[in-house]
Amino acid sequence: MSEVIALRPLRVLFVDDEARITRALRALFRDFEAHVTNDPADAPRIASERDIDVVVCDQRMPGITGVDCLREIRQLAPRAMRILLTGFSDLKAVLGSVNEGEVFRFVSKPWDNRELREIVTTAGRIARETPALAADVLSASEHEQARDQVGVLVIDDDTTTQQRLREFLQPHYHVRFAGNAERALQILEQHETGVVICATELGHGDAGANSDLTGMVKVLKHYHPCIVTIVVTDRANSQTAIDLINEGQVYRMLLKPIRMGPTRLSVDSAIARYWQLKRAPSAVRRFSVMPRADNVVSLASVSDTILARIRQLPSRIAHIARLG
Repeated sequence: MSEVIALRPLRVLFVDDEARITRALRALFRDFEAHVTNDPADAPRIASERDIDVVVCDQRMPGITGVDCLREIRQLAPRAMRILLTGFSDLKAVLGSVNEGEVFRFVSKPWDNRELREIVTTAGRIARETPALAADVLSASEHEQARDQVGVLVIDDDTTTQQRLREFLQPHYHVRFAGNAERALQILEQHETGVVICATELGHGDAGANSDLTGMVKVLKHYHPCIVTIVVTDRANSQTAIDLINEGQVYRMLLKPIRMGPTRLSVDSAIARYWQLKRAPSAVRRFSVMPRADNVVSLASVSDTILARIRQLPSRIAHIARLG
């Protein structure tokens, strides 16, 4: 990054069809180089031409959703960090923000001014200081190499889901299965695991009835942001999904019963993402969890033993500083 770019104010683009909202945001960020548009169709062009650092986009707009807008921005201006702003809890929108827009954070209206400034400032610094990754697609030879070296871990004690994932994935990847946290940690300690496919809770077998796995996902991402996580659930709700975005930076969310096509596509792109991070480890910051007070609470919800073992997992990517 050039010295000129480093010294200029952060460039932020606010996208909302309501002029009163963009006026309020521009006033809140008057010390930034703030750009606004009330026409979401124009946002991708502005983000690209103005070399925007952070895009804050509303979800519910006429003609186009925020998720669709952010997906286009991701393609035209991949360096820009993306934040979705919404005043309602729409599960489809939240899942889309994970699976299509790949947002950095999800912020609910009415927003807290201090929190929003903190999120945008952090996102802007990351955009300035880390490289953007290309689309999560590898060449045939690279994909073959990645699949040969990188393991996929499935954490779920639902026998039906396990069987479907065996059928979908085992012919193509090194897949290992764990029905409880203890077995999952053993696999993570012994094998290079780039992708974790995790249920939100256990409860079908003897190991840990009603055991919540979302805390473990968040802790794993906190200390090892290079690991790409895919969550599968049959009890999805908006708040759980938002928490997994903001505190766990999940890569994809799949609803049960899972289907082969979306599952294979998600795992293929997740392996490509992990492989790209191995080659550009400084980009890991784009997918790290923000150290916030509420996240400390989430970390505290995991047992001391599990927390200690996750912290001590060997880093498979060189030059990544330990977090926390």
